[in-house]
Amino acid sequence: MASLEEKVVAVIMLGGPTKGTGFRPLSFNTPKPLFPLAGQPMVHHPISACKRIPNLAQIFLIGFYEEREFALYVSSISNELKVPVRYLKEDKPHGSAGGLYYFRDLIMEDAPSHIFLLNCDVCCNFPLPDMLEAHRRYGGMGTLLVIKV
Repeated sequence: MASLEEKVVAVIMLGGPTKGTGFRPLSFNTPKPLFPLAGQPMVHHPISACKRIPNLAQIFLIGFYEEREFALYVSSISNELKVPVRYLKEDKPHGSAGGLYYFRDLIMEDAPSHIFLLNCDVCCNFPLPDMLEAHRRYGGMGTLLVIKV
């Protein structure tokens, strides 16, 4: 059961223009996270999944794209979902762990009780509220969503 003191933050890793080369030449003009998938930008799918997390306080998008490429989308999705979404531009590609470390002070600024980490190019029916509940129930340092392949 969620407590009123809980504050959840989601971090979605976007990569950068040197990544996602499999979308070329289509990605030359559109950053991969904004590439349309099922009628929405690719990054919209994990953002929408995060909206279902109880006590979601903030969504951070971390990437190495120019801020201007995401400014309009970030403003639009923040207003649409009524959740603050903030783009954090890396000074150079740091990778997932490096990006989290680089922006650790901003991510931890409001002392979140839980942090979700997602990649923008994984689109599925994320069971994020169920994961949070399972994490609360079983405790531990972290909970990982995997599938058997």
